[in-house]
Amino acid sequence: MINYNNRISFLMLILFGALWSSCKEESSQNMAQAVPQYPVLKITEAPTTLQRKYPAVIQGEEDIEIRPRIDGYLQKIYVEEGSRVKKGDLLFKIDAPQYNEVVKAAQSAVKNAELKVQKATPLVEEGIINQYELDAAKLDLEAQRASLAQAQANQGYTFIKSPVDGVVGAIPYRTGSLVSPQVVAPLTVVSDIDNVKVYFSMDEKEYLEFYADHEGNSVDDKLKSFPKVKLQLSDGSILESEGEITAISGLLNQQTGSARLTAVFPNANQRIRSGGSGKILIPQAFSSAIMVPQKSTFELQDKRMVYKVKDDRVFTSEIKTMPTTVDNKFVVTEGLSEGDIIVFEGAGTLRDSLQIKPNIITQ
Repeated sequence: MINYNNRISFLMLILFGALWSSCKEESSQNMAQAVPQYPVLKITEAPTTLQRKYPAVIQGEEDIEIRPRIDGYLQKIYVEEGSRVKKGDLLFKIDAPQYNEVVKAAQSAVKNAELKVQKATPLVEEGIINQYELDAAKLDLEAQRASLAQAQANQGYTFIKSPVDGVVGAIPYRTGSLVSPQVVAPLTVVSDIDNVKVYFSMDEKEYLEFYADHEGNSVDDKLKSFPKVKLQLSDGSILESEGEITAISGLLNQQTGSARLTAVFPNANQRIRSGGSGKILIPQAFSSAIMVPQKSTFELQDKRMVYKVKDDRVFTSEIKTMPTTVDNKFVVTEGLSEGDIIVFEGAGTLRDSLQIKPNIITQ
């Protein structure tokens, strides 16, 4: 009986051991399966070019306001908005009959003054009147001729011509409108847009860095060494021709703390119009740069972070980046070195010290 019980106990011990071993193996497998797999990226350095973008406004090389120089009613408009004109082309006619009357009166005054001189000349020669009276008549003639010239000039102001080659802007007035030199809005603006000026600003720190990065001892030398720039238009397209930075404002804007720069672009096909907007693109070349995808980063308390991987565990690490991106990638200036490994995507599901199974990918 004792032997029988011993056998049963022995069998139960073997069965329990087998069950325990099976559970332990299953538990180990579950633990192994519980370690999540994440794609990771090994950091490398490579040359790259960053396009820095700056909001910009566009103006013609010359934007000339056309204003009346006399009072009167707008009698005729010779051009359409957006039409191209040459220097000297007629734009407007102002109806001002009072100036015609002034010219007629001035012409009569000149004739009378000429007659006085003609009459006085032989009388002086004959000694009937003295030289003083002749000189006075001549002075009066000169004064009347000056008055006539001024009257004719005023009469000429009734015809308004274009001072430059260019494109006609908006015309806020219509035939019959009363206009004068005191009107707030000009009759129109004629813009010379064969070349366009594009104005943009950099904050003081960026400007000083940009200025220091280029060769030259004077502003003119610096301007010559600045790279060619591109213009991105409001529809996202890039202007075919490149431009040059030609001027830097002598003063920083005290309200914004920024420096104003000017770039000039050729505009032979007249595609760009004065008053438009866009973005200036300035290339910045790096001989060796670290770049990380935007999706590999996250923000924490206004800091940009990544998850570094060490010994199959992840740890948050702050990085510093350039303000602009290249193909949805940040250029890292601090916080990463070549050879570091970071989590490629899925940072939102991680926490510090979490164990992962790294899966290295290439881009």
